[in-house]
Amino acid sequence: MSHDGATGSLAARATLCKHPRVAPELPTDRRGLVFGTLTATFVCLVVLTNTVGTKLFPLGPLTLPVSIFCFPLTFLVTDVVSEIFGERQARYFVVLGFTMSLVLLALVLIGLSLPPATGYQLEAQYQAVFSPTWRLFFASMLAYLFAQMVDVRVYHLVKKLTDGRWLWLRNNVSTMTSQLVDSFTVGFVFLYRNEAVFDGSVGDLIVIVSSAYVAKFVIALLDTPLIYLAVWWIRRYLGSEPGRSAA
Repeated sequence: MSHDGATGSLAARATLCKHPRVAPELPTDRRGLVFGTLTATFVCLVVLTNTVGTKLFPLGPLTLPVSIFCFPLTFLVTDVVSEIFGERQARYFVVLGFTMSLVLLALVLIGLSLPPATGYQLEAQYQAVFSPTWRLFFASMLAYLFAQMVDVRVYHLVKKLTDGRWLWLRNNVSTMTSQLVDSFTVGFVFLYRNEAVFDGSVGDLIVIVSSAYVAKFVIALLDTPLIYLAVWWIRRYLGSEPGRSAA
């Protein structure tokens, strides 16, 4: 390396060390770290929804999917992104989650089509779990797109109408509206007349969809403190003062 190149490299490192938001050992600045962490969390929750989240289980009088533990949190993440980074970045998250779901679908289909190795004992179980994937992904991705776009749009509409006040209101209104869209879309498209997964009547299906929405409604109420905490912590971490929009 030339003397000029070495001097330039040292100067660049010195500049990084002096920058208040960049540490030499970190891959990017604080804003990038927050955005990257939220991105990874969001994609992870979407993928879990489409894999482990498909099982139904009873909870008292309710019948719920395992996805109730992960999918509602995607709306919390998009609301946090909307609040901190804006509507455009929140829509990016929606498109990214949709794209990663397509990648998951492609890999599942490859796995289903490949012959099992000699001695592999779980082929029947593998096929049983992943074979209904086509209809599941169609329902899930259709509901996902509708619900997330509704969530982002309603969030910013309420924010505009309230002049940036009442974070709790836009969080709850947007999530409850979008979860209604999601529950009925995925419930009827995925489960209706899909005997490989569900063989109940239309009445049973309505009970499942309604149960899922009630649970999501309650989760939406319970996550209100979480969005306040997340927005407060991120703004503090980024070094900005909480503004009126977090009221």
